[in-house]
Amino acid sequence: MEIDIQNLPKVIPIFPLSNCLLLPNGNLALNIFEPRYISMTEDAISSNRLIGMVQPKKTNSTKVELYNVGCLGKITHFSELKNKKYMIELSGLCRYKIIDNNQTENGYLNANVDYSDYTLDLSSNKKEVDSNIIKEFLSSLKSYFNSESIEADWKTIEKAPANLLIRSLAQSCPFNNEEKQMLLESKDINKLAETMIALFKISAAGEIMNIN
Repeated sequence: MEIDIQNLPKVIPIFPLSNCLLLPNGNLALNIFEPRYISMTEDAISSNRLIGMVQPKKTNSTKVELYNVGCLGKITHFSELKNKKYMIELSGLCRYKIIDNNQTENGYLNANVDYSDYTLDLSSNKKEVDSNIIKEFLSSLKSYFNSESIEADWKTIEKAPANLLIRSLAQSCPFNNEEKQMLLESKDINKLAETMIALFKISAAGEIMNIN
């Protein structure tokens, strides 16, 4: 069932986590152990099960600065571990822009957010990956895996749905904060694939990418 953007909450708890990427229609497993995020998880479980993932910026300032674009996720599975720790799985719903944020009495952040730039994330008419982009994506992925000495089952990879393959690799490949943010803010699945192709080629060539 398609989600109406008007029904998404305008205030959400946010979880700042470096080098962590959640994309719409992606899945992310998290181990929750800090007291403030245990509180956040419990509050979310008892309400709408929604949590916004966002990356902190790497700066020289002692104050934590956040990127202003993150992704809203819904807790689809959770397990309570010893000492009230949690394992949760988030399913990505829609990206958002942070308007402002404030700290709750339990220590985690709530943010006022705007989804209006990302209405297509919720559309049932998902854009398909261009066939030429798929070919270049697989070719650059092979070069990247070879450069990293990663073995892969290419028959399985080539049979995988392109959208699923691209999103899962975007989330799991060891890109840095800036690169992951660039992937998150990609306009659509084709732009996401093109950005990953560029990152694969740069990595395979042994170059360093600077992003302002």
